[in-house]
Amino acid sequence: MKLIGLIKNIPYTLIQGNVEVNIKNITNDSRKVEKDSLFVCIDGFESDGHDYVSQAIEKGAAALIVTKDVMVNSEITVIRVENARKALALASGKFYDYPSKKFALIGITGTNGKTSTVFLLDAILRKANKKTGIIGTIENRIIDTVVSTERTTPESVELQELFAKMVEHNVNKVIMEVSSHALDLDRVAGSYFDIGVFTNLSLDHLEYHKTMENYRDAKKKLFEMCKTGVINIDDQAGRYILENSSCEAYITYGCENDQATLNATNIINKITGTIFEVEINGRKETIELQTPGKFSVYNALAAIATAIALKIPVDTIIEALKYNSRVRGRFETIESPEGYYAIVDYAHTPDGLENVLNTIRSFAEKRVITVFGCGGDRDRSKRPEMGRIAGEMSDFAIITSDNPRTEDPESILKEIEVGISPLKCEYIMIADREEAINKALSMAQNKDIVLIAGKGHEDYQIIGKTKIHFDDAEKVKEYINKTN
Repeated sequence: MKLIGLIKNIPYTLIQGNVEVNIKNITNDSRKVEKDSLFVCIDGFESDGHDYVSQAIEKGAAALIVTKDVMVNSEITVIRVENARKALALASGKFYDYPSKKFALIGITGTNGKTSTVFLLDAILRKANKKTGIIGTIENRIIDTVVSTERTTPESVELQELFAKMVEHNVNKVIMEVSSHALDLDRVAGSYFDIGVFTNLSLDHLEYHKTMENYRDAKKKLFEMCKTGVINIDDQAGRYILENSSCEAYITYGCENDQATLNATNIINKITGTIFEVEINGRKETIELQTPGKFSVYNALAAIATAIALKIPVDTIIEALKYNSRVRGRFETIESPEGYYAIVDYAHTPDGLENVLNTIRSFAEKRVITVFGCGGDRDRSKRPEMGRIAGEMSDFAIITSDNPRTEDPESILKEIEVGISPLKCEYIMIADREEAINKALSMAQNKDIVLIAGKGHEDYQIIGKTKIHFDDAEKVKEYINKTN
């Protein structure tokens, strides 16, 4: 494909060379440059693509997109743009012939509930015999084939390539988690969303967004890119998005909110699941889920509303949710021979932790023991808040490491302790996560509930810059097997 065709809709200045050059590959990673590549120089958080121009030229790049002056000792074509990330996304969309126009693309954004909503909706669509693709935190999947994932929303060129592979496999519905970073950094520019879903907004990622308003407005960008908006109007940010975005149509949802298109009522929680009622197309329906909690109801409502927008029969929706509503690492319940339960959950934000603990409290018969931590090199403001929530809602808490990354684990624990220390809740701090889990399980007795929060489906822990294998559910099962 000619470079001129790739940059047709991108404002640019030709610094040198010829825009008629042929392009066979696009990348922003100098390691992936090959002959006749377009190399897009992105000034990133850890490295600057402009520093790798000479390597790209040596490998045979035919053209460069830059945002600042570069020294080149060849006749390579150099294009200058204002926003290299957006240019990469738009050029990638064109290079792969805009694959997202060839299936129904559903984007799901929000602080919590994205992954669960993706899998609930996928269960519904598969029940309706649709060929689905998934892009998200747990996995990227093309029908039944799982492909590797490094971040919630891939970089734009990898995203468009993945879309193109889905088209090759005749996928007709693609459900993807759309992170606030992806929206703010234009990773999904050049993608065509049929439906955008907003779950909720709570404290997270302020190390990047700085303010909650910035965080909310990043989420809102999705609803300037989609035809239909599915929005939680129990959430203040959801109401703001509803009033300040430009979708052609909206479906709203909530709990005990008669202003919503879908309004859940008569919610009954048990450790084995949730039952609630909702009126769909003028008829009261009973929905059964395999996971408990009001947050599960919200996730189900988001999936139901999206399925309705996609014209999936109501009976199919109900049947799929009844038998296929479990998600790995989301309120994953393990019963011990001693009669206590361990619950592994991804809750890693104040709102997520509070939601899970509220649910557990609704059916707990005896003690609630909470094991939790906070990730390193991430938003520090939520650490004391999560300590406070765990302290207020647990009988005993163990503060431990999540993914400490390059921070000192003990320092993270002390920042969490600020929130819990003034409270009456007993707690201890154990930096080693396996030791903390084993301690909690050793304390548990019949009918106690041990919540292990923060990592959920993750099967690794990042200590320093090293990723090691670590799976909370696996550790629970190992302990139970050893002690029985």
